[in-house]
Amino acid sequence: MTQSEFEAIAIQLRTKVHDVARQMLSSADDAEDAAGDVMLRLWTLHDQLKDGDHAIKLATVIAQRLCIDIIRRQKKKLSIFADANKGLKQSAGRWANPSERIELEEDERWLVQQMEKLPPREMQVLKMRQMEHRSNGEIARLLGISEASVKVMLSNARKKLFNDIKMRNRQ
Repeated sequence: MTQSEFEAIAIQLRTKVHDVARQMLSSADDAEDAAGDVMLRLWTLHDQLKDGDHAIKLATVIAQRLCIDIIRRQKKKLSIFADANKGLKQSAGRWANPSERIELEEDERWLVQQMEKLPPREMQVLKMRQMEHRSNGEIARLLGISEASVKVMLSNARKKLFNDIKMRNRQ
């Protein structure tokens, strides 16, 4: 693909890449950064691109993988028990039962540690399903995998966490 051909489809490419990044990342700024990075990478490969369709497909794959890398690097601490925390507070803002709060916070820290031990892809699928409430089909589209793969990864992640919880309760 020549420079002029690349420039002609650059706006369409950037829009597509930004849409993919926005679906996968929680921050609009991160999505913008990812879109810019993908466009730079595509530019370095523009002479190897066959046509516009090839460029769009490659841009989508690069965007998905870059977003996965960004998510892995961030490893934001997840608030798993956000709703439960709200239930423990009194209207005046003080905790109804300090021992319950401490126990809940300890359980949350432990569960987050167990989730971080999961393979990155399983953790991402679990987070998208359980915390972002995305459907299996939507997760499959976003990650570029089959819906069956999403189901298997989700099942494996849940099974590992369930076994970890059983082991913890035996102690």
